[in-house]
Amino acid sequence: MKRTAKIIAMLLSAIMLIAAFAACAKPDNNGDTTTTDAAATNAPETTSGEIQDDLPESLKINDSVTFLYWEDVERPEFFVEESKDDGNIVNTRITERNQKVQKRLGVELKWIGTKGNYSNQKNFVETANNSVVSGGGYDVFCGYSMTAATLAMNGLTQNLLDLKYINFEKPWWPASLTESATVNGKLYFTSGDISTNMLYMMYATFFNKNMFVEEHPDMSISDLYTFVKDGSWTIDKMIELCRNVYKDENANGIADYEDRYGFETIDLHFDCFYIGSDLNFLVKNADGSLAVSDDIGSEKTIALLEKLCGFFYDSGFAYTKGTTSKESSAVAFSQGRMMFTVDRVYLASGNTMKDVSDFKYGMLPVPKYNEEQSDYRTCMAFPYTLYSISVKAKDADAAAATLECLASEGYRRVTPALFEQSMKTRYSDDVDDSLMYDTIRRAVVIDLGRTFATPLKNMSCDPFRRTVRENTAAGWKRQVTQMVPLLNSIVKEINTSMAGR
Repeated sequence: MKRTAKIIAMLLSAIMLIAAFAACAKPDNNGDTTTTDAAATNAPETTSGEIQDDLPESLKINDSVTFLYWEDVERPEFFVEESKDDGNIVNTRITERNQKVQKRLGVELKWIGTKGNYSNQKNFVETANNSVVSGGGYDVFCGYSMTAATLAMNGLTQNLLDLKYINFEKPWWPASLTESATVNGKLYFTSGDISTNMLYMMYATFFNKNMFVEEHPDMSISDLYTFVKDGSWTIDKMIELCRNVYKDENANGIADYEDRYGFETIDLHFDCFYIGSDLNFLVKNADGSLAVSDDIGSEKTIALLEKLCGFFYDSGFAYTKGTTSKESSAVAFSQGRMMFTVDRVYLASGNTMKDVSDFKYGMLPVPKYNEEQSDYRTCMAFPYTLYSISVKAKDADAAAATLECLASEGYRRVTPALFEQSMKTRYSDDVDDSLMYDTIRRAVVIDLGRTFATPLKNMSCDPFRRTVRENTAAGWKRQVTQMVPLLNSIVKEINTSMAGR
């Protein structure tokens, strides 16, 4: 692969141009899969300044590419049935993307779904495995992020770096994912602008603008943005701003869910503070193999746990006892009962915030550990899609070309609609709001501990969540001592399976 700096530069350039892309993307309303003018239909529709793919204009597949996808995906990504297209601009662009890909490549996109979310990982892996054992049937696997590593370890997927047409220098393939997921010089799964859920599942800090001004009359919203810009938006800064923000709303004398807080979230989201603090679970050795990071047992991790537990349980200004289905922090935020929360950015485009009309809200990155930390780090929630090509794909290069085209067209069509219209404008008041979203997106990191979470028996997330939830930071070092031998054993198995591919 080429130099990281070049890729990052392209990404930053793309972010600066993305608003223009939203206005320039042109719908293709013709769903035909064949054409007589290859030069006219195989080239991307672009305007000056847009980044194009390198697919040959003469390339024609003249066949189908079959995708096995997880049908219980959280947000539309693969296709939108005509009967379910409610006029949402993102859904419309997904349809247009698919039509354009079919027309450019002369390919038929066949989508076959099976359950595959967190609770159904086994079903997805078994379905993929059965197809390989029986001789094929699927060219591409589009699975919940936790399944991709298992598919690779089981020998079901191909090294994408060996295939033609996928250009990982292009901005629709995030450098952070490509680099971290390349193990022993091989890359078995990828994602980026091909996955709407990758943008939906970025973690951010939401804040209630009205409450912030009310609680801090000596400050303005621009002060928050300044903290982010000058690097002083830290966990300590957030705790400081939440101090004394509590009100017994239901007047029952008990600090409970119905009250008003400075901060609220649920345990599913605790991980974002670990990643946001520039801590890793797995790292790569010089030879490209994986190793358990020293970060997990470090004094910094212990200090982070103590800081979070002290804030959540001793300050009186935070509430973290709820769950997704009961005492939801997302619902509490939408009802105006907290100043800050951390959640996936789809909160801004989903139904939870859709009907909010009595307060304004915005986003900030997940706070840094301290001001010395070089940059913000955006954690990815698990429900996004990783794409792999089956070892039994009937034409692996044709499948690779189709992925490249889907990602390229998605970059110019779907991402601008999702980014600008469904996210930014839904909550933005001014240019600073848009800049905050750009910062969140730029800072995305992919931690391999999360990618390999299933083989690691969820030890890369569950112990940290449990420790914060149970307020047992003092026992973390002992817990790590007990975990490390097992983790080292599992990582050795991962390295052996990946090296043998």
